[in-house]
Amino acid sequence: MRPILTRTLQTIFADLVEQVETAPVAGTMYTRRRGGIPYLYAKLPVGAERIDLFLGRAGDAEAIARADDLRRGMALARRRRRTVSMLRREGFAGPDRILGTILDSVAHAGLFRRNAVLVGTAAYRMSEALAGAFLPAPTLMTGDLDLATADLALAAEPPESFEAILRRADPSFRPVMPLDPRRPASRFHNADGFLVDLITPVRRRTDPNPMPLPALDAGAVPLQQLDWLIEGPVRTIALWGAGIAINVPRPARYAVHKLMLAQRRDTGSRVKRAKDLAQAQALVAALTAQDPFALEDALDDARKRGRKGWSEPIARSLAEIAAMTEASGPPGRG
Repeated sequence: MRPILTRTLQTIFADLVEQVETAPVAGTMYTRRRGGIPYLYAKLPVGAERIDLFLGRAGDAEAIARADDLRRGMALARRRRRTVSMLRREGFAGPDRILGTILDSVAHAGLFRRNAVLVGTAAYRMSEALAGAFLPAPTLMTGDLDLATADLALAAEPPESFEAILRRADPSFRPVMPLDPRRPASRFHNADGFLVDLITPVRRRTDPNPMPLPALDAGAVPLQQLDWLIEGPVRTIALWGAGIAINVPRPARYAVHKLMLAQRRDTGSRVKRAKDLAQAQALVAALTAQDPFALEDALDDARKRGRKGWSEPIARSLAEIAAMTEASGPPGRG
């Protein structure tokens, strides 16, 4: 495990989370004339684009007030960007360009406000502040993002398709159409092969695959134990731009879920299985030092839910991690 986070860094990060949550939207103003009458507009940075927002007639009190809020938002965003850069220099993980623009587009559409949860390796990378320690870089850097929702009525505000949301990050995003053209797409990819998957908890064995998300003109693949993973997610930020407010699983649940998932991998997924165990190992080590009761509670809760899919795979993975730790000797710093 890499070094724990100092109290100073944790405080700066926590302050930044609050600032992102409470800051007004940022935008730059411009005027456009229609029929000889000037109207105020704003350009808002979203993903890789700048989108236009109509404010009202120039001179109108409400339009002027909205413009003032947007200017204040820009000033605050500049300050936050400096803090984000400082935290990245101190060693915090953050998204690369494509992941950052996708998260920004999804956040702007309001999906995280409606309880969508970032899961998978991207969530692991964004969980250092929650775990209280710098985490080792993933052993497998995959070009993908998994977004989970328990709500099949998940919708953007204003309403738009999931493909339209992703195309603000990269206009080359397209759906990967399922074999049955009557079913909605749950996977999207861009020209560079970056994948975005929508997933949802299994509700019953007769669930269609994918489950329809009609308001997003998309679908979500139902997965076992996902409901447990994303129950009670935690609000944090992705360190990109001026900071992006997102939801991720509780680190203890993420770690335990990885312990179970590793044992479900088939023989052709050895690299992914090693990745699962490495992430679980890093989080278990961090939580043992920083939040042992949260880890104990997550383990106890999972073990009580059953033997075959829960307590047995947890035990096997923990035994493997213990053997790996013993074979490698005392953990280093780095």
